[in-house]
Amino acid sequence: MTFVLVHGMSHGAWTWAWLRARLVKDGHRVLAVDLPGHGRRAHERARASIGAYARAVADAMMLAGAHEAVVVGHSMAGAVVPKVAELVPARIGHLVFLAAVVPRHGERLSDNFPPAIAQLMRGLARAGGGVAHYPASLGASRWMNDLPAGDARVVEALGLLTPQPLRPWIEPIDLRRFDALQVPRSYIRCRGDVALPPARAAEYAARLGVAPIDMDGAHDAMMSQPDALATVLEQL
Repeated sequence: MTFVLVHGMSHGAWTWAWLRARLVKDGHRVLAVDLPGHGRRAHERARASIGAYARAVADAMMLAGAHEAVVVGHSMAGAVVPKVAELVPARIGHLVFLAAVVPRHGERLSDNFPPAIAQLMRGLARAGGGVAHYPASLGASRWMNDLPAGDARVVEALGLLTPQPLRPWIEPIDLRRFDALQVPRSYIRCRGDVALPPARAAEYAARLGVAPIDMDGAHDAMMSQPDALATVLEQL
């Protein structure tokens, strides 16, 4: 089976390292993608947009010859993987939304967050020249709260987080083509998630027309619960 892993806000392909190791051990093919402005492509922050994100994933899939792939979108990538499905529908076997935001057609990502969070992002981006710089402690407390502060995974992750470009947050997302697609999809909800609480995750699953699949772990469950997440993915 081929898994295509798409990271969320301020993360990169590195965030899948622990899950990737487990999936490869189980004999699967794994493709983890750095989105423009993130990870090894942090220097491309001026290119960051939902469309550019989706094109980066679709291009990587075509280059790798991926077919019938399970495409996993984490967090912010809940707005990206539907656009990937629009670009390369024949290469996708299943879409998985992992602790992911699922916007409606015409919404912005920022529409799916409390006004205080959206205002904070805009303010940080104004001060940061179009990208939001925020304290590492914020990332640890919101995304990795099920791991001790001194855990090697947390220490490594906090050193790799990149500032988040604002543009993907504030552009309306056209989902009319995706809404017409009959792509199998699932939603994985993390019970210990404080960034995207379980009740909100249930609403997003309902938007996809599915019941959420529950697992333990915080928002970055691919770091803290890679074995459990791999089991869920393999059972889809």
